[in-house]
Amino acid sequence: MLKRVQSIDIQRLKQISAAFAESFLAQSGSLSSCMNYEEACRYFEVTLYEYQRIGVLYAYGENEEGYIVYHHKNKGLSWYRDLYLMYRYFTCMSIETMQKMMMVRRGWTDYTIAHLDTKDYIDVALVCVKKQYQGQGYLRKLMAEPFAEAKAQGIALILDTDAEHKAMRYEHIGMRIEKHETLPSGLHMYTMIYEP
Repeated sequence: MLKRVQSIDIQRLKQISAAFAESFLAQSGSLSSCMNYEEACRYFEVTLYEYQRIGVLYAYGENEEGYIVYHHKNKGLSWYRDLYLMYRYFTCMSIETMQKMMMVRRGWTDYTIAHLDTKDYIDVALVCVKKQYQGQGYLRKLMAEPFAEAKAQGIALILDTDAEHKAMRYEHIGMRIEKHETLPSGLHMYTMIYEP
């Protein structure tokens, strides 16, 4: 069962951020192509602190085997959240890394823009299974509650991912590829959708 991550202290934030950094850097994708471990930890500290602050960061299991960030589109996150996050990234990461982050996904239309006219859907921003628990079915467990919410309310669940093997994992648990593009950077990007 998912539990909301609340009142996070700096030590716990660093531990969760390290789990995300290890998970994302272990696989080829947008983060691994533009930052090292220390930068990835800082990136996730900024991102996860904000997601926890607004109440959309959840942990799964007694040992927090994984984490997920999700919310309903129509309950919305403030439009200035992304601007605030960009500002925070610029204050803690090198200009070179920021340039790489912007260039690596150049040409990709994010699902939040592609689905601007969709009244509501479950927006999954981040998913992480800790390295030592990968390959043990935790992705399915993390996604079970968001899938159930989507099914109960008759709305889609949507996310982006940046590698074929990740897209295949999402397909394995019941999603389909809505869009796939190879970007000028060589990065493959996928929009995955679950429609009950």
